Amino acid sequence: MKGVDLLIFGATRNTGLSIARLAVGKGERVAAMARKESDVSSLKMLGVTVVRGDAFEVHDCWQTLNETRPRRVISLMGGKNAQGRRVCGEGNINVVRALEGGEPVERFLLVTSMGCGEQYEALNDNVKKFLGEALQAKTEAENYLKKSGLPWTIVRPGGLNDEPASGNFCLLDGPDRNRKGYVSRGDVAAAALQVLDDPVWLRRAVTVQCDRGVKEVAHA
Repeated sequence: MKGVDLLIFGATRNTGLSIARLAVGKGERVAAMARKESDVSSLKMLGVTVVRGDAFEVHDCWQTLNETRPRRVISLMGGKNAQGRRVCGEGNINVVRALEGGEPVERFLLVTSMGCGEQYEALNDNVKKFLGEALQAKTEAENYLKKSGLPWTIVRPGGLNDEPASGNFCLLDGPDRNRKGYVSRGDVAAAALQVLDDPVWLRRAVTVQCDRGVKEVAHA
């Protein structure tokens, strides 16, 4: 097949689906890898090319890259399976490994969370208690990516909710306590596509927050 403009890992719902929708709306050719049991009807309706694969298998990641030959790649996989394996760590690392062994891409963007990396130590004990395992897994993926030779950008959004996109998101070098900690998935999607092609954010981590008062209800 002809190479796509954007390949997304983690696009079947939530922020990933919003990214796919925005990218298609801009006229981009979009592909996504999804597990065989995942519902891909929304992606199909958008005209997204779907490749079935499991991110816990690095060969599946490599095969998806080989089939789609993307210009840019975004990964925002999260959660863990029944065996306790975290795709936000192991799966994202497999994507990086596959990219290292494949054709060069213009940019790889990894979406993690505010509180990852160097931000972790500043978190209070309650946040570390409830989110620490996930944040540490995402940090492992970040660290692996930083050591790669890929042209990367890391996006760290605040807590996510399903409020309508405000367009009032902020791109920051680190968390700002004077801004809202929660941000809509739609705003994160727009922010991800904005920094994806911006040379200013090459090999940098960007925190995404929102100025506008939004309902602070997060959905896992």
